[in-house]
Amino acid sequence: MRERVGMRGAGGTGTPPAPGTLGTGGGPAAPPPLGLAVPKDVSNKPRSLRFTWSMKTTSSMEPGEMMREIRKVLDSNGCEYDLRERYMLMCVAGSPARDDFVQWEMEVCKLPRLSLNGVRFKRISGTSIAFKNIASKVANELKL
Repeated sequence: MRERVGMRGAGGTGTPPAPGTLGTGGGPAAPPPLGLAVPKDVSNKPRSLRFTWSMKTTSSMEPGEMMREIRKVLDSNGCEYDLRERYMLMCVAGSPARDDFVQWEMEVCKLPRLSLNGVRFKRISGTSIAFKNIASKVANELKL
């Protein structure tokens, strides 16, 4: 679910931000990391979410650095991925013809009330065991 900008009760005016601005500082959006195309209307900061996290998937690193580390680990494991938002990747591993095929999201999020960022894993398709296997492998290899 996307965070809404400019809604009542959040100190906004109720009008959407102007094109090319983020709605908070009024300046143009930062360029995408590592030359990857980022969909329009994305935030400069990770979403603040409550989710189950472990010490392996939390860090005080900058979100952009965390994304670089995630991409490095995904590449080393032969996973394919697509940048969906500035801090969200749609990942694929395995062969669609076999039981090890899995699709999942990985998102760098801000942990509320902590000065830490965390990585959220969400299974989209595939068996839960295939997801557990690849998610555990990726989480263990991350150097956050």
